[in-house]
Amino acid sequence: MRLLGCLEKEQRSILTSKRCRRFDRYIPMPRKTIQQPERKPHGSRRAARLAAQDDDRRTGADSKPIAAVERALQVLSAFRTAPRLTLSELSRQTNLFKSTLLRILATLEQYGYVTRLADGQYRIGGIVHELGSGYAASFQLEEVMKPALAALSAATGESAAFYVRAGAQRQCLFRVDSPQAVRHVIVAGQILDLDQAAASRILRQYENTTTRPDALVDYADLCVATAGLSDPQTASVAAPIFNTNGFLGVVNVSGPVSRFTEPAVARFRTRLAAVAARISTGLGGLATPPRQAPAKRSTSPR
Repeated sequence: MRLLGCLEKEQRSILTSKRCRRFDRYIPMPRKTIQQPERKPHGSRRAARLAAQDDDRRTGADSKPIAAVERALQVLSAFRTAPRLTLSELSRQTNLFKSTLLRILATLEQYGYVTRLADGQYRIGGIVHELGSGYAASFQLEEVMKPALAALSAATGESAAFYVRAGAQRQCLFRVDSPQAVRHVIVAGQILDLDQAAASRILRQYENTTTRPDALVDYADLCVATAGLSDPQTASVAAPIFNTNGFLGVVNVSGPVSRFTEPAVARFRTRLAAVAARISTGLGGLATPPRQAPAKRSTSPR
């Protein structure tokens, strides 16, 4: 029994020593740490989102048109053709269903953009006139005309000018001289006779004209070219300019007859027509904007 007791005691001692040696050899392994992303305050995330949206607007990434706004603008543009329109006429011109039109017209009427008359017709509301007055006051004629004349002179190599009617005469309001040594020279502000040259012809032709040409017209057809009429050594090509009230004045290109050959006149006419159309568009002088053919109506209800 004593021997058995000693063996058990010795066995416990061995086990204890092994356990101690095992724990002595234990080296704790470092835990893996996962780096958490830095959490930004809510306000910072919102600022970043707004900045990204602003970048999209600047780069045109979010330039898809809004269909509802497009349809409303279609309705307003239809009134360029007539001061008053019925629902059926608006439907034909905009290619929209009457149910859609009624919703759009109700919203436009609420904000003062259209007015419904007693006979059921619609007309433009007073807010549109206020916007037009604000547009007219937002720029000076000089700001529009001078850059256009400078571009026209650079493109043709000749002098470019803008004339208006001054009673029985014509007055040069703005002028950009040709960069060439031999050129036609007139001082801005100078008053000249209404002769038979191109600018004078257009000033007489459109005198007291309040109508505006359609934007689909070929502006080159409105240009007039003359040579040697006001001065035997001078030739010119002119085009009319319109604003919201109708005829405004004349833009012309002038120079020595020797440089106004038939090919040159054809080139000047093309350049002048493009510049005159752009000026008239900027001044609101075209009766209707260029437009594509209306799309076919969908057969499914909207």
